[in-house]
Amino acid sequence: MEFPRNADDVDELMGNLNSMVSRISEAQHRALALTATATGLDGQITVSVNARGIVTEVLVDDALTQVTGKHLGEAITAAAQKAAAEVDEQLAEVWDPINQQQAAFPRSKDAFAGLASDFLAGLPDIDDLLGSRPQPPLTPPGRRRTEPDDQEVYFEDAEERPERPSNGFQDRAW
Repeated sequence: MEFPRNADDVDELMGNLNSMVSRISEAQHRALALTATATGLDGQITVSVNARGIVTEVLVDDALTQVTGKHLGEAITAAAQKAAAEVDEQLAEVWDPINQQQAAFPRSKDAFAGLASDFLAGLPDIDDLLGSRPQPPLTPPGRRRTEPDDQEVYFEDAEERPERPSNGFQDRAW
């Protein structure tokens, strides 16, 4: 893409910029959902990572008994690194088209110096268009939740009182 020289070029640039921001937003949502899982010790351990390569779950088969702590740690580390490398590859697939499109945009601020300032006055900052970068969840895949746990709250010093019917003057509202 060449540097804009007139109002029509700026309109085209703005259209391309808006398209890119939309694609970046879609890519962010796809990237956040990425996870990877790798196994070790012949499938007896499983490690899952989120889009940033942060371990979200480690599962160890109950049948795994004849392994030293050192060997288990090495196997978990290797599986975590393998899963992180896999999620990195997935991220590259998501972001490479965006990076290629972004590379086509004009870079030099000096190139815009010849444009009338009113053309550039309305150009938004790309960071403002994208907003803050969302973070991937730290919960294991398949266990993501949007609501809090449905666990019942337990009070140790609570008294249970029988419910009395609210009728007439016995109702506390009177």
